[in-house]
Amino acid sequence: MLRRAGSPPPTLLSSSPMAPDLRIADLPPTVYLFPVDRFILLPETTLPMTITDPRSQDLLETAKGTSGYLGIIQARQQKQGSDSRFFDVGCLGRIRSLAREEESLRVTLEGLIRFRVREELAGGDLPQAAVAYDEFERDLLAVEEDLEGWDLEGFKAALLRIGRIQSGRDTTSLESMTSQQLVRMMAQTAPLAAAEKQALLETRSFRELLELLFQLLALNFLTTTPDRSPSSAN
Repeated sequence: MLRRAGSPPPTLLSSSPMAPDLRIADLPPTVYLFPVDRFILLPETTLPMTITDPRSQDLLETAKGTSGYLGIIQARQQKQGSDSRFFDVGCLGRIRSLAREEESLRVTLEGLIRFRVREELAGGDLPQAAVAYDEFERDLLAVEEDLEGWDLEGFKAALLRIGRIQSGRDTTSLESMTSQQLVRMMAQTAPLAAAEKQALLETRSFRELLELLFQLLALNFLTTTPDRSPSSAN
């Protein structure tokens, strides 16, 4: 089972930010916005991508040549009934590497802290916004969390099993990840609806992320996986 009923000793997860000396005062008040629709970026993660779209390449190269920061944010569907092109909350990414390969760019982003869009800025060819980080300051702090009731290793095994079933690929490369890393990676890349991914992005703690991811994967996996049990004759 992924969750245990008893009362085992509490499991404390110590969050170790990738940039422990970073302060909100060090962060840019305005950022270029990089719209995404198949994944999200979370703090304490890295995300490698290959970019072929020329406009997205311009955005990355411009950000790299200025602050080196980029706001990764989900684009809204027009039918979602908002004047904004983007969701309200995204994640600040730092460009760790950027290299051109023929017609594509290979980039690795480091997730630092989430932000809330205060205002989308008009003018210019590339989307920009004024952002605020204060409500997500916890992302920059080393915080111990009580994960009592969770079997992280059991959850990791379940995530690997789901990955094998849905992708049909070998998951050996994922097995070396810690349970925390795998949870965050699955939250970033799981094939979920935009609103579900946004809810994961806006969770207040790792425990809340863990609980919501468990609920979403259980719901989606149970409703989309065909029943392979043998049929019975009456």
